[in-house]
Amino acid sequence: MMTSEIIQLEKSQIDKASEILANAFHEDIMFQHVLPQKDKDKLIYGMWKTVLRYSQAYHSTYTTPELKGIAVWIPPGEFPLNPLKFLLMGFYKILFQVGLKRIKNFSLFTLLEKYHKQDMSVPHWYLLGLGVSPLYQGQGVGGSLIQPILERADKEGLPCYLETDTDGAVRFYQRHGFEILRTGEQPVKFWTMKREPKAN
Repeated sequence: MMTSEIIQLEKSQIDKASEILANAFHEDIMFQHVLPQKDKDKLIYGMWKTVLRYSQAYHSTYTTPELKGIAVWIPPGEFPLNPLKFLLMGFYKILFQVGLKRIKNFSLFTLLEKYHKQDMSVPHWYLLGLGVSPLYQGQGVGGSLIQPILERADKEGLPCYLETDTDGAVRFYQRHGFEILRTGEQPVKFWTMKREPKAN
């Protein structure tokens, strides 16, 4: 199992990191549901660039020196995301490109946010995104990328939370101590997952 040095993502790496995440999520069912097929890759790139710009202030986005993958964490007390700040970081461009006809599909994220608020009333770490370049998948990179915050959460006695939409990802997160909270089928299949802190 390959392990990699884990570092914090620098602001200068956001463009390249957005490309890597866009490639990793090329077939992601949530993005397929929300975004039109026309210019889909460009829009996925734009969405991840917005996420990375938004999260930069928290200093909890991790990568490797070669940018094999990226893990984006939102720290305790910073969820829900600030919608105005998110729009100003570039999300308004995405909405404009998506068009009025498909904006209703973004209700998926509203639903996930509702469940998140219901299920996580205590301070917690939120894994907003984890993606590994297709070239490096299956080599232990994803597990290495989430390890710094899992260890920190254990020390702080805090849970972690995430959403995902593939069986493979569910199995991956279960190996790292997450348990399924909810499973949904509409408008797409998804899981929400929680990891309780481990005793040191």
